[in-house]
Amino acid sequence: MTNEHKHTTEHETLLGVDFGETNTGLAFGKAGLVSPIKVMPSKDIHAAIHEIVRFTIHNKVDKLVVGLPLAYDGKETPQARKVRHFIKLLKVRIKKPIVLYNEYGSTKESLKETIDYGLSQRGRRSIDHYSAAVILKKYFETEKEHRKD
Repeated sequence: MTNEHKHTTEHETLLGVDFGETNTGLAFGKAGLVSPIKVMPSKDIHAAIHEIVRFTIHNKVDKLVVGLPLAYDGKETPQARKVRHFIKLLKVRIKKPIVLYNEYGSTKESLKETIDYGLSQRGRRSIDHYSAAVILKKYFETEKEHRKD
């Protein structure tokens, strides 16, 4: 990793994406701070991609960080293959860097955070945007660790 890459990652605007067949969560991140933005339907994958492209352009996103659901041992899951297909389609529409990040445990962590925030049980039904925020937070932490090396 070059110093230039290390420097730009700190100042880039990132869009975290937690893709699912039913819903997709989005979160923004910059300078290590993350914020869950929205949950959008993704049964129509092309409409979901259109919305992500619109968000990316409108918010001047520099890079996308997409959660890749790997098993606890790091092996690919059937859902990971679906995420890779989604990314393949997304890359046709968007010319921004897309980073895959292991999202193992992000749903459990986002559920814990929503409980800590006092979100009602009804409000916790759709937490994909919180999962996207957790993915971004972990990505920033990993990048920070790499900068220390």
